[in-house]
Amino acid sequence: MPYFQDNLDDILAFDGIRQFNGGQASGIQSENLAENQSQELKNMTLSPQGRVETRYGFATFSTGGTTAGTTSVGGLGYYDTASNEQLLTISGGRLFSINNSGVATKQPALATWSATTSTWGTTSQIWESGYLVSSTDRVNMTQFNDLEYLVDGVGPLMVWDGTSIKQQGGKLRAITVSSAGTGYTSATAIITGPDLGGTPPALVTTVAGGAVTGVVVSNNSGAGYSVTPTVTVIGNGSGAIATPSMGIPPVALRIIVTSGNRLFGVGSGAERNTLYCSDILDAGLWASNNSIVIGGADGEQITAVVPYYANRLIVFKPSKIYQISIPADMTSAADWVVEQVSSTVGCAAEKTAVQVNSDVFFLAPDGIRSLTRSVSDDFTSVGLPLSEIIKDVILTINPIEIGKSYAIFNDNRYILSVPIGTSDTCNAIIVYNTILQCFEGTWSFGAIQFVQTNFNALGRRLAAKSSNGLITNYNGYKTLDSTVESDYKDVGSYYESYVSTRAFIFGDPFADKHGSHFEVSFDKTFSEDVDVFIQRDTDASFISVLSNLDPSSIELTLPFVIPATLTSSARKRVANDLRTYEKWRNIAIKVSSATGQFSLRQIMAAANPDTIVIQKSI
Repeated sequence: MPYFQDNLDDILAFDGIRQFNGGQASGIQSENLAENQSQELKNMTLSPQGRVETRYGFATFSTGGTTAGTTSVGGLGYYDTASNEQLLTISGGRLFSINNSGVATKQPALATWSATTSTWGTTSQIWESGYLVSSTDRVNMTQFNDLEYLVDGVGPLMVWDGTSIKQQGGKLRAITVSSAGTGYTSATAIITGPDLGGTPPALVTTVAGGAVTGVVVSNNSGAGYSVTPTVTVIGNGSGAIATPSMGIPPVALRIIVTSGNRLFGVGSGAERNTLYCSDILDAGLWASNNSIVIGGADGEQITAVVPYYANRLIVFKPSKIYQISIPADMTSAADWVVEQVSSTVGCAAEKTAVQVNSDVFFLAPDGIRSLTRSVSDDFTSVGLPLSEIIKDVILTINPIEIGKSYAIFNDNRYILSVPIGTSDTCNAIIVYNTILQCFEGTWSFGAIQFVQTNFNALGRRLAAKSSNGLITNYNGYKTLDSTVESDYKDVGSYYESYVSTRAFIFGDPFADKHGSHFEVSFDKTFSEDVDVFIQRDTDASFISVLSNLDPSSIELTLPFVIPATLTSSARKRVANDLRTYEKWRNIAIKVSSATGQFSLRQIMAAANPDTIVIQKSI
């Protein structure tokens, strides 16, 4: 039977996209997209007004920590106190502190003093100021009580004070008299000194009835221990034995966060499911009963920990999620309440789990998901994958290296860096706009780590670290009116940006169309070389129809040097004829620039649908 419409003539039908605030929806068949959705966005960003424009670039901030090749794994952190503002980076296994001018200071490597013999025996001490780890080790950092703490999954807990870095020593919690002895009228307890150069504790020994009745640590004093010291009781009696109780920080922590005025860490190896906790405002005290094994029998290690509301931690494993509620007046980990949020969904990469407004976003094995908190019933649940609408992009993430993915919440966007294809480092960024609740596509910039900085002289910036240790700042802090052409370069080089529209069907998905024309409306644009392509349902790929367009709208502003050329401040529209092409059912349009920024307000096309199509053999 023939396909028939009762229109009197082949009317001129219009289709297009007037606002781009639906983002990229490449996981859906192109002709089925909503009016404001696009087939693909590459190196683009969306404005609240509905425009789509080339994203800002990443400008070099510091080269002081760069290394040869791609060996700079390490970590990235920002240290901010009343007297210090420093960007900290671990590059090539070494620690660099960077000031607001991008000048990097390389800290000494970790060293050990030679063994020395003294009255108390042979000892060796770690050099107070120094840091050295394997260049392939990931280092996590967090600021706590005006100090920056670092863990690498291998060595001890390290602490940076703005000038030097050293191993965080443990403290003496108490001394227990296990044997009181006899014959004492007076006694003194002596303890071996801290091996990390800390402060020896002040001890008060009490005697009653010829026996040692107690050894009290005065005002919780004594710090700088990496091992349990020896306590010796001397006096005019005999047989008294005293045993110290220590709070030495766990070794080989690989995750470190702060919550409720405490440090929380996750161990490695056999302790990969152990969550440790320090005392309140004291990183030198880690009681043995302030730790708990999370889901120890499930065979999975903890992959991420995110501080959450009301003294809670969200603990992720590859296929499970737990919520840990920690009372403010806790005395030990026995007071913690562990609840399983999900037994089927987990986090695939530690640094992708971040708080986004009232939710927690994370990269699961099946895509980007969110953990949602219901205020009404104080219930936490896992949402459906946000990224199903770009499932084709998610499927390009290297499953072997997915654990290296890294995310940050910046400018109301969840910015996720991932390794695409066969890459073993993060080489692309996926951006989700939380205001418009859509994906802004992908960015072709390789950032292995992110951090927010807030130097007084610069303001709030997003810093990114490349695999060679180069530190860049994202130019997104600039207003659109203050931008210049160079703001749209990555480390001085142009990058291609483009938008591919949905397939326009002109209100009829079945009828063939005779093309009439299309029109592209530009907003503020710097690029003088823009290309336009079309793809009909009969085309295997996009074909070029307009090349080397100059839609730039650079304005001449005072002061300027004579001679100068006056330019038009009008926004440009570009149109092109479609009548020379064979009939088609739908058509998509792509606008691209390899050498600079462009901004689009809308894209429109017109065509004449056939009103009658005779029956034919295909």
